Amino acid sequence: MDAAVLSRTFEAKDRKMRSLAAAAALVVMLVGDPLAAQDAAQQQPTPLESPAGDTSPKAEAVPLKLDESASGARGAAGIGSDVATAPPAVMELAPLPPPPITLVLNTDLGSQRLTVIENGKAKYTWSISSGRRGFATATGTFHPQWASKMHFSRQYEFAPMPNAVFFHRGMAFHGTNAVGLLGQPASHGCVRLAPGNAALLFKLVHKHGYASTKVIVHNGSRREPAVARRGSRPDAVSARATQRGIYRVSRASTRRSWSSTD
Repeated sequence: MDAAVLSRTFEAKDRKMRSLAAAAALVVMLVGDPLAAQDAAQQQPTPLESPAGDTSPKAEAVPLKLDESASGARGAAGIGSDVATAPPAVMELAPLPPPPITLVLNTDLGSQRLTVIENGKAKYTWSISSGRRGFATATGTFHPQWASKMHFSRQYEFAPMPNAVFFHRGMAFHGTNAVGLLGQPASHGCVRLAPGNAALLFKLVHKHGYASTKVIVHNGSRREPAVARRGSRPDAVSARATQRGIYRVSRASTRRSWSSTD
């Protein structure tokens, strides 16, 4: 048998085998799907059968229902969500009331007196020297702002200001060595005190605290000079009338004038 015959024989057998393979694949496709569906139906669980005569009610499975509002809130606040949950409520506290005033420094510029009132009772009355002409001490109601045990004025040649209690800008209560000028205006705006009185005031202010200390500065009522009695010598006047100036009396007339020593 020659080669040509053998080649044709092999080609005929190959075509036959391919036809058989295609037919087998078609059969598998047609038969396989119904079988798979049947197997799936057979694997489904069957309900339990109650014994004969059992008439008790059967427990039925109840599907679990989630709260839509809760689930929606959790979903809205989930990771990557643009919706933010509301912040917790913040309780607003009312401001605290100011502490009661337990120390009052009543500064009378007219009489050049400082009255220290502690817990509603006048405890001390001291002579002072307030601002002289051109350097008036500010009037009003204040609270101490800060204090210094030993301060030196930068504005007036580093003048010493021991036991200084500042109440308005650069104005302060402080001690002075010029005790002979107490009782009359003599300072650059501060309220001068005798050294011992200034030290005591410094302690009182720190005892009660700045917030509980009130500083009242007012003009008050100025002292009037004493009038000489009729028939007496016009130059025999009271020493109190000359505390703030020179009381001059003209012998030619009864006119009197007041000359300030500031």
